[in-house]
Amino acid sequence: MVEKVNKSKSKVDGNVPNSLYNRWLGIILLLGLLAFSQIGRERKDFESSSDSQRAQVPQEQCVGFCDARKNQLAKHYGGDLLDRNYLVKSVEKELDKLHQKLKKDYGEEAFQSMWVDSKTNKVIGNKALDSADQNTDVSYDKFKRKLQMKVLQVQIALMDEMENLGGCNCMDGSSSVPLRERRRRLNEGKTVVLPEVNTFLERFVWSTGGHSAAAAHGNLHNESYTAFLEKGAQDAFLAVGIEFIGRNYAMGGMDSAPHLAICNEAVYGTDADVISWDFGMTDGGAHWKTRLYASRTGVHTNRPAHVTVNVGGRNFKSRVGSLAMAEADGVPSLYLKPQIQEKVNGGIPDSFGMGQADLDKLGPFAQYYKCKTQIEKEEPCGSKKYNEDICPSRKFKASWHPGWREHATTGNILALFMVETMIEALKDLVETHGSVEPKELYNKLKAEEDSEYSKYVASEVPDDYPDFVSEELFKEGLKTNVFFRNKAICKTTLLPAQSRYLGLLTESEMKGEINGYDVGFDKDEAMKVPPIDSKDKGSLTLVYEKNARQQCDVDLNIDYKDYFFASDRYGWASIKFPNDAEMEAYAPSGFNPDGVIMICLLKCDWGKCPPGDASIDSFKEGKWRMELNGNPVIDMVKVDQCSVLKTEDGFKNKPGKDGRYELRVQIDKQEDSLVNFVRITSIAVL
Repeated sequence: MVEKVNKSKSKVDGNVPNSLYNRWLGIILLLGLLAFSQIGRERKDFESSSDSQRAQVPQEQCVGFCDARKNQLAKHYGGDLLDRNYLVKSVEKELDKLHQKLKKDYGEEAFQSMWVDSKTNKVIGNKALDSADQNTDVSYDKFKRKLQMKVLQVQIALMDEMENLGGCNCMDGSSSVPLRERRRRLNEGKTVVLPEVNTFLERFVWSTGGHSAAAAHGNLHNESYTAFLEKGAQDAFLAVGIEFIGRNYAMGGMDSAPHLAICNEAVYGTDADVISWDFGMTDGGAHWKTRLYASRTGVHTNRPAHVTVNVGGRNFKSRVGSLAMAEADGVPSLYLKPQIQEKVNGGIPDSFGMGQADLDKLGPFAQYYKCKTQIEKEEPCGSKKYNEDICPSRKFKASWHPGWREHATTGNILALFMVETMIEALKDLVETHGSVEPKELYNKLKAEEDSEYSKYVASEVPDDYPDFVSEELFKEGLKTNVFFRNKAICKTTLLPAQSRYLGLLTESEMKGEINGYDVGFDKDEAMKVPPIDSKDKGSLTLVYEKNARQQCDVDLNIDYKDYFFASDRYGWASIKFPNDAEMEAYAPSGFNPDGVIMICLLKCDWGKCPPGDASIDSFKEGKWRMELNGNPVIDMVKVDQCSVLKTEDGFKNKPGKDGRYELRVQIDKQEDSLVNFVRITSIAVL
């Protein structure tokens, strides 16, 4: 006899939950047949902790038990996840649903003019992004391979479970026992419990990097293009057992490099499968930043693809050229084609002068989107650019920030690309590798990837790369390769960042995505710390500014420039790095850096820093000082917005006996300021 397991929960936040909706499963068997039901529940990890899944099933019941389990899985997932032909049809079905949703959101007429290619009569999709070298499909092919490896990991996980489920090998399809007898044994034998069904068996994580527009400043957090991407792609990915996660980790006022490029694991997560770039306004013409940002994905532990979004404009050729360099080195580098965005935007119906009857024919995503040929600007579109129903007095509703409709368009383009590319990846599995077992094929694809990335890490970046490493660093033997290829462990206070949410930064038990993490101390409280006279007391303090946090019942912007803080009241303040949690997360197999230490001071908004704020110039003037493992820091050599620390040992410093570094800071009291202080946002070891 089989009993059911009934455990379910779902996330309620206004978005589609991570788990599939709970499903009852019933099989009625005549002549004493079995009745059982199962409700799948949302799971946050892939390892079962259920006692029922460890329970042993009597061997005489195994065949019937396996029959029940296979039916249970088929009902839950809608079919057989081990059947690649089924997977193709399943994702194609979800793509059709996405098309129908777009028709509803935009209206039939707008859907046709915006989303359908007039030449092919097909909805835009996998052709929306291109490899940096437009003459090849090298990056697109590598991206498809990444999706194929995810699907194969789902199949391997399912097969591993089925090969030893309650002591039964449910992958053995052969049985000489008649179906009726199998059911009788199961019904009359020892009661066994069907294991819970995992909603997903793998994850695909898209982490968005960018400035304030990418962060959706002025909008609700769930109105960013990353949120629309997640909503558009998640059902198609769940159809193959993969949870699709969109992380909007863009930060207002931030450049892409060197800060975020070198700290990509700490910020975007070690599980990122895509790290995107949307820094056009802040990077400007510094195209070395684009290349460094893309190149650093090649030394990221999860080997994510690089995707550039909003690359158009006068810098288009130079930016794509920088991407092509990273691609030629071996990093899969894709970009959203400007002509696709132009095609979609060109098809938006103009709402200016429309009567109500014509407006009603448009869906809400197309109404008041374009007026007098201008997107989200001329009236009545301009006044309807932002969602005014929730916290209408929120900050950052600037003219240069896109509204929710424009975010939806970008997110839907990316979602269509992801779903169509998944279909192409699955078709290739069927047509090219149809008879190859998942483990064998995965190992083959993984070996290809391993070989490519081994060559990448061993490759050299020319030291004459322009506008990056200073002449002083060259003279000391510090090559460009250190920044482009060295493994880095970064300690960053910036938000959003996975290292903050997972409690790694402060080794805190306070953890949570967006909420629930360790926020540190409010700036006003940190400024009031009583003076400390002893050289051996004081620590750099994690500080946030309460006034920077907007108050609303829903999440607005989640990006904040928190920092490590010390004032002239602290005496010598110190911090050790990396800590144990960071070592386990970023270098579980060991870490052997060159000992290059880069620190980044807080980048003040619009370059306006408050009185008393420490800077590189004030360090050189002797107004504050640092020690690294007890050695005085004699210089800070600027690398754009960050600095490399120089001691008497040069730029390469050995760690202490415990394999860690200790940075100590002391701020002098100045007569022209009430309190003098330093604000450090990141410390990286390369």
